[in-house]
Amino acid sequence: MDKPRRLYIFTGKGGVGKTTLAKAFTRCLTQRDLEVAYVTFQNQSLGERHGATRDVKLNGIREIELDLEDAARGYIEKKLGSKLIASWIVKTPFFRALVNMMPGFSYLIFLGKMLQLGADDPRLILVLDAPASGHALTMIESTTNFQQIFESGAIFEDTMKMLGRLNDPEYTKIHVVSLPSLMSWQEAQELRSGLVQRTPVAVEITVNNCLYPLVEGNLDELPASLREKALYEQQIVSEHREQMRCVLPHSLGRDAASIEADLLGALPNLI
Repeated sequence: MDKPRRLYIFTGKGGVGKTTLAKAFTRCLTQRDLEVAYVTFQNQSLGERHGATRDVKLNGIREIELDLEDAARGYIEKKLGSKLIASWIVKTPFFRALVNMMPGFSYLIFLGKMLQLGADDPRLILVLDAPASGHALTMIESTTNFQQIFESGAIFEDTMKMLGRLNDPEYTKIHVVSLPSLMSWQEAQELRSGLVQRTPVAVEITVNNCLYPLVEGNLDELPASLREKALYEQQIVSEHREQMRCVLPHSLGRDAASIEADLLGALPNLI
């Protein structure tokens, strides 16, 4: 089994189960007595909505929900040494327009906050439930874009540090989540290809919610529609198995905790 990375990014098209999978993976690592946090982004633009960054323990795992304005304020405060000035800057129309209009700027702020959390606690492993598909590509390439825009200064130096972490195969790993359907698989392959072009870290595909492993011994007893679905999934997986890191069976659980429990046994393969 591989040594755990410090940052795991789960992404994929909406509806493939990446949130449940990312939380289950967080629990898997937590049960190994590792310090782990499940991370999400609360908003994508300044002024969209503003709450506060949440850092709580729910159902046995640590969950951090990052707020963009809080993350931006904290970054500026650290650079300028003034909480008052930082609070003023993030509320100015110019700063809000700058962040909202420049593609990837919000992701740069979020990634900077996450990497700072990792620097503040060298034991902490972060599991990011990332934005879906195209947004994930923008997030990964945002650091490269801003490196080119800011050729010197504090932002350039911080961007270089982010690039160093994000592009370090021993620090970061990306999991693309797919469903066992041809369209979903093709979309996952396209996303993986786009990510591989942008980063040298491992990018692997996990196929989630497969029915056929549960029923392959009883296919003849199934209704025709379910038998057809199981055989269709089996064909897709058999044709592409070498490109799949992990194939996860459908869970019969009726709530999130039960589904996570069903997934735990297979998740060490994702470390």
